[in-house]
Amino acid sequence: MTRIATAVRHDMSRRAFRASCGVIVLLYLGLGLFYSRTLISWDDESSFLALGEMAITGQVALFQDEMTGQRMPLPFYVLGASQIVFGRNLWVARLVSLALGVGVLAVTVAVARLLGGDRAGVLAGLLVATQGAVVGYYATATYQSLTALILMAAVWVMLKDTLPWRAALGMAAASLLFLTRTNLFPALPFFFVWALWLSRSAGERAAVVVAAGILPAAFFLSDPTHLKLLAHVPVLRRFVAPLGYRSILEFSAVREADLDDQLWAVLLFARRYESWAVAGAGVAAGAALVARRHGIRPVLAWPRELWILTSLWVWLLLWHFVMWRVNFKIVAAYFPSFAPLLAVMLGVGFAALLRRDDLGRLGRGVALATLAVALTVSVGFVRHPLMPRPIPVPFFGDSIQQVDRAARDLGALVPAGSPVFLFAQPMPAYLARVRPYLQQIMSPGGTLAPDSVDPTVARRNGVWGIADVDRWLGREAAFAIIAPHFLVALSDARPESVQRMRELLTERFERIGRIGGGVFPPSDVYRRIRS
Repeated sequence: MTRIATAVRHDMSRRAFRASCGVIVLLYLGLGLFYSRTLISWDDESSFLALGEMAITGQVALFQDEMTGQRMPLPFYVLGASQIVFGRNLWVARLVSLALGVGVLAVTVAVARLLGGDRAGVLAGLLVATQGAVVGYYATATYQSLTALILMAAVWVMLKDTLPWRAALGMAAASLLFLTRTNLFPALPFFFVWALWLSRSAGERAAVVVAAGILPAAFFLSDPTHLKLLAHVPVLRRFVAPLGYRSILEFSAVREADLDDQLWAVLLFARRYESWAVAGAGVAAGAALVARRHGIRPVLAWPRELWILTSLWVWLLLWHFVMWRVNFKIVAAYFPSFAPLLAVMLGVGFAALLRRDDLGRLGRGVALATLAVALTVSVGFVRHPLMPRPIPVPFFGDSIQQVDRAARDLGALVPAGSPVFLFAQPMPAYLARVRPYLQQIMSPGGTLAPDSVDPTVARRNGVWGIADVDRWLGREAAFAIIAPHFLVALSDARPESVQRMRELLTERFERIGRIGGGVFPPSDVYRRIRS
């Protein structure tokens, strides 16, 4: 790789490269700050902030009963720490995630630069900074930017052939993915094989084995409740079934898609990330013109390391389609965790095409035109699913302002620390410091189990059902926060539980106000009048 890349690594002046990197960061921060204010909050954010803060302060263990047990701890600790340091604040947590995304940009540029020179690095960085859906996910209080940073940092270490023991160091960096997100678990065996292949001595191979195994071993040995994670792993789930552990998918209301829906989901995936779809088409068209003139050999003459990165990206993408085979539509939400790999491939591809003197006027025109579209279309046309319509002006009635207002209104209706039954978006409850039941913090609708589920099994796996509705709404909760659209959305999938909620609210509660509205879905607030 060094011989191939050195010739093109400095194909820009140092000043031009640094200025380009500055522009990339400014573009990213401008778009990211806009998204951080305007995107609607959803259950993932409230669960990372609320449960993260509780986990750090010792109030909960992330794999205890009442927890679903499919999410790894590192994002909870990182985002929860932001709330302890700066106070409960959604925007602060989003800014922390956005700042981690700056690191993703830096490592993406560095990786592409190693493989294809300065121009490839700049193009890869620009493709990330202008991809609205990717930046939007990095600007929310979730795991996406943290996971992408760890993944790309591990790739950079593995590619940096001047580093001593890079295979062991790269495997150690990649092993952090184990603590970050289960959907990135397939990356671990890929890195393991790659690291063994790169190892230069028996000692380094032994270090790779240790680096690959030490975090998983420590995780499972530190707490027996961590075995709950295995319920979400094919084949291994049978070993923890006798303990009462089940996958969250067994309780999910996600509709299984038919063939037409699956094909449409693939098209929607390409549309959400349309700037990169256009870029990929441009690189493919340019490569086809080169192959037509000179044969396939020049097209295949990529650095070996770029083929490895391409294989890693394809490996992860295919695994996501396998994991979410029930509905391919969900894959698009997980893609940003490993999306920078594609940006590297596209950046190196464009740089290689534009360096060719024999590309021809048509090929150069196609490459430049598709690149121009790729760097602008996802800035001008917002494809993020959480973007409200019409799009609010940041700091003037945006989503952050509205969720803060909902929290203040809730705080005026419900005293802090009060136990509440929550069947609504959890963020206002978290910011207002009221106390929902643990099973409802993660996702009140997503953790409502089928009506037939045994209450003991439900509690063991962090979900809740009609027995909990009777206990919480029937006797315990002093207040209830109910989103009418939640009741409508789940009335077909969970008819008995939803009907029982309606009955108990009518019999034993009075409506005392409404919070939300506008881009933030409204919720009704109830107070108990009798048990």
